[in-house]
Amino acid sequence: MTKKMTITLEESFIDELSAIALDTGKKKTQVIREVLQGYFDVNSVSKTVQDYKMGTLKTISHNDVKASFGL
Repeated sequence: MTKKMTITLEESFIDELSAIALDTGKKKTQVIREVLQGYFDVNSVSKTVQDYKMGTLKTISHNDVKASFGL
């Protein structure tokens, strides 16, 4: 499901967005979705790395993974 929302951007962002959309043949909405998805992916990985470094991420040994698959 999609929902509409209105955002305000600096004119330079809008110009760059328009140029990227034109160059790639994509709609501006699609470019924005892809950029946001990339941001969310990077943010998720960064959080996982931070959790690992802080020792709050539950880890599983290679042998335990193999055993869980009966290998």
